[in-house]
Amino acid sequence: MTQDTLQIARLIGSRICHDIISPVGAIANGMELVALTGAADTPELALINSSVSGATARIKFYRIALGMSSSEQKLGAPELSRILKAYYTGSRLTCNWAVTDDSPRDEVQMALLALLCLSSALPTGGALHVAHESSGWVISAQGQLRVDQDIWSTLTGTPAPVGLQPSEVQFAMLPECARQLQRKVSYEESETALTIRF
Repeated sequence: MTQDTLQIARLIGSRICHDIISPVGAIANGMELVALTGAADTPELALINSSVSGATARIKFYRIALGMSSSEQKLGAPELSRILKAYYTGSRLTCNWAVTDDSPRDEVQMALLALLCLSSALPTGGALHVAHESSGWVISAQGQLRVDQDIWSTLTGTPAPVGLQPSEVQFAMLPECARQLQRKVSYEESETALTIRF
């Protein structure tokens, strides 16, 4: 992925998230109005509420991970913790955002892309952890790992394999985002832990 294609990908991500968040928000508002009428809390309404909450969480997550970013815009730890909690609710993964300070959006984008990479290696679930140390960002995963080295080597400079799947786009975007910020991505693997640093 080149700088130009990354920019196009970010624009597409931002456009899709921007256009979808309004109707999803309207559905959420409609459900709140239904609740105010005193309608019975049926399994059908509960399913709709759960689906709307899940869709909203995913849109917020993907808007940061796959959309436009800027070092001038800051994102706060409480907001990111809420987004991640909602995003991973109902999944087999937990995520701890251990960064307490506000962070530049372009660096947060890289952290979320790293989370997507790590999540793909935890098909049966596990725990994710995001920290920012003096040496840089450290995003780690613990659990039963399944690592496809052909895909993971993309993070350290190997060209993306032919036939990269939509679910693997983060492996192409993360190294390019790193190059733009003059960072180097590395990863370390053991039997039960996997860590990405940049």
